[in-house]
Amino acid sequence: MDAQSGERAVELAVDIGHLSHRFGEGETQVRALSNIDLQIRRGEVIILMGPSGSGKTTLLTLIGCLRSVQTGSVKLLGQELNGASELTLMAMRRRLGFIFQAHNLHKSLTALQNVRMGLEVHGESGLRDWRDACEQALRLVNLGNRLEFLPEKLSGGQKQRVAVARALVGNPDVVFADEPTAALDRENGRLVVDLFRNLADQRQTTVLIVTHDHRIMDVADRILKMEEGRIVEDLAVDAAVLAAEGGAMPST
Repeated sequence: MDAQSGERAVELAVDIGHLSHRFGEGETQVRALSNIDLQIRRGEVIILMGPSGSGKTTLLTLIGCLRSVQTGSVKLLGQELNGASELTLMAMRRRLGFIFQAHNLHKSLTALQNVRMGLEVHGESGLRDWRDACEQALRLVNLGNRLEFLPEKLSGGQKQRVAVARALVGNPDVVFADEPTAALDRENGRLVVDLFRNLADQRQTTVLIVTHDHRIMDVADRILKMEEGRIVEDLAVDAAVLAAEGGAMPST
């Protein structure tokens, strides 16, 4: 590898070539992804859009080491995932943050303790000064006054923000967010996506967001549109794109 190729590889958080994925066998087999090529630089915020069943979540889970790569190449932070051992995949997942539509909070743990779960994957080193780190993460999502609340005492939007704090507390290199603003009102939706943007700008965190929320388009560097397992559009975010998407959600 020459110096230029090495520099290019370091700059890329995600490098995908000829990626395809199927579910099922024989006559019931369904092609979820078809010959995907995609490159995402470190520090980019990417929004994935498309109808239900278009392959958005499948693509997210493959890049995020939550499914095994069947065909093609997926390089995440320089590591090839196709054929990678489970030990390698576990090590890669420690460098990632996940925000799912279902917040998956532990019912018996407080908000603070749930966020602490985001540090436990890092072992003893990750748990040093865990309380300060978790309190700071919850304050960033406006939940500094809910530290000791159990999930049953939190609203749906508050639970979602606890899940955001849990995903970010370990300072991940890449964040995967599946409909992160779906349960949030306008103000808190803006709070969360602005946090993503700041992490990308200040820490070079890469953020991949699956969303149908047209109000947050302005947070992205690029918008990818998927249909039937393919990326059909890869658009840089500019005024024209935002206008076509119905406009951005103004900052508060």
